[in-house]
Amino acid sequence: MQVTRRKYVWILCIGWVIFMFSWNLKIFRNNGQSTLQPKSAIRILQFDTDPFLQTSTQGTYVTVQRSVNVKKQIKDNTTKINDCKRKTNIVFIKTHKTASTAVQNILLRYGLHNNLKIAFPKDVHDFGYPQFFSSQSVAKQGSDPYNIVCHHMRMIYDVLKGFMPKETPFVTIVREPGQLFESTFDYMLGIVPSFQRVPHHGNTSIEDWLDNAATYMRAAGSSAYGNFAKNSMFFDLGYNNMIDDDQYIEKALAELTEIFDLVLVSDYFDESMVLFADLLCWDLEDVACLSLNARSHDNDGNAEIKRARIRGKARLWNKSDAALFDYFNATLRRKIEEFGMKKMEAAVNRLKEIRRNLTETCVEGEGAVDSSKISDLNFKKTIFKPKGVSVASYNLKPGAEKLDICRQLIASENTFSREVFNTQRDRLTQYFWRV
Repeated sequence: MQVTRRKYVWILCIGWVIFMFSWNLKIFRNNGQSTLQPKSAIRILQFDTDPFLQTSTQGTYVTVQRSVNVKKQIKDNTTKINDCKRKTNIVFIKTHKTASTAVQNILLRYGLHNNLKIAFPKDVHDFGYPQFFSSQSVAKQGSDPYNIVCHHMRMIYDVLKGFMPKETPFVTIVREPGQLFESTFDYMLGIVPSFQRVPHHGNTSIEDWLDNAATYMRAAGSSAYGNFAKNSMFFDLGYNNMIDDDQYIEKALAELTEIFDLVLVSDYFDESMVLFADLLCWDLEDVACLSLNARSHDNDGNAEIKRARIRGKARLWNKSDAALFDYFNATLRRKIEEFGMKKMEAAVNRLKEIRRNLTETCVEGEGAVDSSKISDLNFKKTIFKPKGVSVASYNLKPGAEKLDICRQLIASENTFSREVFNTQRDRLTQYFWRV
């Protein structure tokens, strides 16, 4: 009798286990498809939501949990160019007056939002420029390796290569040397003695300077920032900007070809950003930005004719920069052809759409205005405006100042660098105390 009762109890237990297993299986299955949400989440900009996504607002971003039954729709609407693994390490050599601040803004935002470790200079602006990069100029923050380098420096490749993890991509940006020199002459007037030796009155002064460039440079003598007077890109990349020898230039171009995984061209900025996203396996949203630190000027027809003449003279004076630009501009065009012209056109259109969404969400009016017309007085104070130069910036829409993405997009270089540096320092401090 006792044995029979014991068997009865075991049968009841087994039946209960089978019942619970079947019940749980019913809960977690729906017509053969799991309805469990994966643990991973993606983050998209709040203004660019997708009706297929289940969203919950968190600050200025939307956390998106991807359900299995909408994977196809999400995959079809993704803005990642290729199916590859995201890269989180990068060295960006920030050349001067080449739209490099916009690229730096992209990298700072990406590093901040993905909790990457950015190498900051001790002054949070430049790594001892115009001296060569040194690890001694880096603000020490913990012992873990750095993910991103993106502040001004004079490149020395062997030191940088040893400073960063293996297989770190190297990227820089170049600009048509005529336009570059015109911009540099205005922007750097206050720190380049040879520029100050000619009366400064618009385009007339730069043409006068170029007509007597060697004389003005000799008269000014050596100075800390004299490099801006000739071949400034060549100098930033670590070479002697005063040597115009063809063999020296060719050797430099061969070395730079081996160093850089991608050389962006500011004159083809959108195409460059598509290739940048492709190299790093990032989404196009990750490389969307607004123009920063750009000069504002009138588009007078006669002035444009004069500018063309000045830019021709500037190319002759900046022979190394001209060769550098021509070479990597041609390289970029080949990369675009290899990427696929139709594929590039579609990606550029998508990037422009993302930028329009950013502008419509954040910016008041149609876009950039002269810095004198900025309504936020606190923000206006942070804009670096050289004497006699008109610099473009942005007014935010009412309420947009509360959105991190909007504030970060238009932030001045030093202000945003300081913000990211402080955030990174606080994170590392909190981690130290938790450990």
